[in-house]
Parts: sequence; structure tokens; C-alpha cells
Amino acid sequence: MTFINKDKDHFKYGMNMWNGEPAKPVFYNQEMKKKLRELNKPMLLLMDVVRYPDFLALRLYEDNFIQFDGIEKEKVIDYVSKAKKLLESYGVRVELEGRPMA
Repeated sequence: MTFINKDKDHFKYGMNMWNGEPAKPVFYNQEMKKKLRELNKPMLLLMDVVRYPDFLALRLYEDNFIQFDGIEKEKVIDYVSKAKKLLESYGVRVELEGRPMA
């Protein structure tokens, strides 16, 4: 029987308490920002990148999202999924967050 050595780099950033996997580092740098801006963002979409201690979040505003319909809404969903995959390609955990416009 072998035990996991928590001092190794495998758990360098701690452990995800939900699934027991090693936590990923959390960062958002200029290169990521530049690549994100290279994606074609739908007109009038408001989206923020928010840094939390354990992950990055793509924050969408509900009132803003509601204004899109049909093809435009599909473009927004496609853009958000591409943005999420782009940021995840840097090894960062990314979640989606919805907020009401207040």
C-alpha cells in the first residue's frame, strides 16, 4: 500500500475540497487578457473576469444577457464557452457566474 506524499508538487496549491483533486494555481496575467480580447466579442455583451482565491470566474450580468435573442444569444454562449476554454488552457480553474444588474 502506498500513501500520497502531500509535500510533493502534486498538492503544491492545496486540494480541491469538493473532489479531492489537486488545486490549480489561480492567476490572470496580461497574456491571458490579450488572448481573451482577440476573441470576437458579441456587440453589447458585458462580461468581467473576476479572481477568487480558488478560481477565476467569468461574470455575466443577467439583464444584459436577456437582451439577446435567437442567433445573438447563441453567439454569446459560443463566445463565453470559447473564453472559458481559453483561460482553462493556461491551467486555471474557471467557473461561470451570473449576477443581476443592480
